[in-house]
Amino acid sequence: MVAKPRGPCYNRGVIDVAPSPDWTIPQDWSHFTTTDHRVWDHLFDRQTRLLPGRVAPEFLDGLKRLDLTRPGVPDFARLNEQLMALTGWQVVAVPGLVPDAVFFEHLANRRFPAGNFIRRPDQLDYLQEPDVFHDVFGHVPLLAHPAFADYMQAYGRGGLRALEYNAINRLSRLYWYTVEFGL
Repeated sequence: MVAKPRGPCYNRGVIDVAPSPDWTIPQDWSHFTTTDHRVWDHLFDRQTRLLPGRVAPEFLDGLKRLDLTRPGVPDFARLNEQLMALTGWQVVAVPGLVPDAVFFEHLANRRFPAGNFIRRPDQLDYLQEPDVFHDVFGHVPLLAHPAFADYMQAYGRGGLRALEYNAINRLSRLYWYTVEFGL
């Protein structure tokens, strides 16, 4: 399902922002409020307490190498400087879920699309659509490691090939049940 394009904090009714043809939008980090940064910090603290013994050491290393332990919603410009130097990847802001072909095109070009909004304080436990916390905290740390970074690019290229054979839905489901939710 493709989300309606909206601004950085669309849950609060911020004016819509039209995405570019590749669905990217400016992050405009300055629009994140004090409450948004507190939500990030709360989620970050809660999740990092659960990590020991549950995640690959490469994930924890990625958090440190990308300096994601700093408080507040990460500024993509700063994050991208570090990620680009490590593996040639960058994070691009998108308004929400994007079409499969767009998603795979980004991966094939070493760009990870991340939602440009954060959940409200009353949505801490569950949000139907991936927000900036889910995308950046949950996926980006592993992109700091060359083997995983290369795998994700290859997966994106595979998705584009699957598009030629009208099989992109199959690769999308495989991604959803492996990378997104785990086996």
